[in-house]
Amino acid sequence: MKLMATNVGRGILALVIGCGLGACDKKGGGVDAVAADAQAKVEGDAQAKVEGDAQVVAADAQAKVEGDAQAVAADAQAVAADAQAVAADAQAKGDAQAVAGDAGAADPEAFRATRPTPSEIKGVEAPKVERFTLSNGLEGYFIPQSTLPTFSMTIELDVGAIDDPADKIGLASVCLDLFSESTARLDKVAWSEALADHAVQIFSPAALETSSIAVRALVSEMGPALDLLSELLTSPGMRKDDFARIIADRKAALAQSRGTANGIAGRLFPGLVWGMEHPYGRVQTDKHLDKIKLADCKAWIGQVKPKGARVWVTGKIGKDELVAELEKRLASWTGDAPKAREIPPAPAPKGAIYAVQVDGAVQSMVLVGFPGPRRDAADYEANFLMAQIYGGSFSSRINMNLREAKGYAYGSSGRFSYRRAGSHFATAASVETTTTALSLTEIAAEVKKMRTTEPTADELVRERDGALLALPARFATPGDALDELRSLVFFGLPPDWFDGYKQRLEAVDAKAVKAAAEAHLLGDGADVVVLVVGDLKAPAKGVEGKTLADEIQRLADEKVFGQGGVVRLDPDGKVLK
Repeated sequence: MKLMATNVGRGILALVIGCGLGACDKKGGGVDAVAADAQAKVEGDAQAKVEGDAQVVAADAQAKVEGDAQAVAADAQAVAADAQAVAADAQAKGDAQAVAGDAGAADPEAFRATRPTPSEIKGVEAPKVERFTLSNGLEGYFIPQSTLPTFSMTIELDVGAIDDPADKIGLASVCLDLFSESTARLDKVAWSEALADHAVQIFSPAALETSSIAVRALVSEMGPALDLLSELLTSPGMRKDDFARIIADRKAALAQSRGTANGIAGRLFPGLVWGMEHPYGRVQTDKHLDKIKLADCKAWIGQVKPKGARVWVTGKIGKDELVAELEKRLASWTGDAPKAREIPPAPAPKGAIYAVQVDGAVQSMVLVGFPGPRRDAADYEANFLMAQIYGGSFSSRINMNLREAKGYAYGSSGRFSYRRAGSHFATAASVETTTTALSLTEIAAEVKKMRTTEPTADELVRERDGALLALPARFATPGDALDELRSLVFFGLPPDWFDGYKQRLEAVDAKAVKAAAEAHLLGDGADVVVLVVGDLKAPAKGVEGKTLADEIQRLADEKVFGQGGVVRLDPDGKVLK
């Protein structure tokens, strides 16, 4: 439009110029002619311009469409090329898999069949213990800890169940339970409230050869905790009502233990191995509890004294501060503690199958055992690994036999239990009643195999490495470390006993394990103690018309476990005729 206006203006200008030079007729004819020419010129130029612009636009549109079409076509070609590439790749993989399958290639999960190579097993360094002795003669062992704001202390004395009079078995346990019930000033309820006010725990368990008084508290409450402990040590309550309740509770517990196969076996087996008159083997009954009087407990507690006893402490506190706090509260507690008594070794066992009837029992508790070596024996490490291979771990021989291979038991085990004067070995299994005799046969076979053949390399590596890998957990906390040290002191071993433990275990070979089995496992008809607690009237599996009692008698007649035959007992260990 701008172009058209310019052309019209030029035509009018030409007309004016022409008239001014006399080229126009006065009547207007010339002017009209010139105007007509100008008009035609303008219209022609405008039309040309419009047609030209339209052609340009059309050309542009055509180019754009053609360009877009070419781009789309190019994209389609690229997509097609990609599709061909994917198809070719899939075809190649399929061909490769087919070739691999034809060639017997390994399963992609086959790597799971190869045990990963473990990293090197590192040794463990036991925490260093700080020693001290209080002015009252109490010997102290202290391991500081810096993690939790807690305080834990245990006073340990060398007196326990083995020191009970023969007619008052259970005296130490009853008296120590009564001891921590109250003080002369605070009865049971008031004493419990005083402990709760400061979040303190004080308890006094009795063991076979030791007795303990334990305190647990926050470091911030250590002062009040020691105040309460001092009051308990110097003026215990020992009330008649509390004593009567404890005796009643013990009788109820005894009644429960007589009602299950496991409970009966647990009470009787130590006496069968060590002898019913041996300090480690005595069996408690209601008659023993009836003999214990309150006056007996007051006299027993009178021997709880510090000199010669030991105190084990761990906490977020320094040794000097600890000793100062203990001296402040315990200085008035004085006297000599009992000394550990000499215990005779176990007599030679009288091999027999001891049987206790439990009507309707769906499982039999089976125990097979004999006396063992002392804890400080020179071959302790070899004997430990031997017992682990035989029955100490889930993958042990006896568990894999009775549980996995035969399905007679949910689980079974075999290990040594150590005392100061020695140890005893026990294979234990709770088996389905009808398989009782079959289980005893398998136990005898596994003992014989352990004595006559060396362990495999896999067995030896599994148990040795397992023991070494588990070793750090035994010192995971200061409390754990103190427990390990307590065990060493109890058995008369040096405090640094663990320093060479890794090297001693690694030095044990298959020959040493077999030698330990020959020395410490009894088999091949030797006198071995067997205890069977279950329903002896139940049918025996695999033998038509035979009962469990019949099959036990057959094993005795064959002298699989010695010369003693079958001995029937009641739940308290009394021989039945």
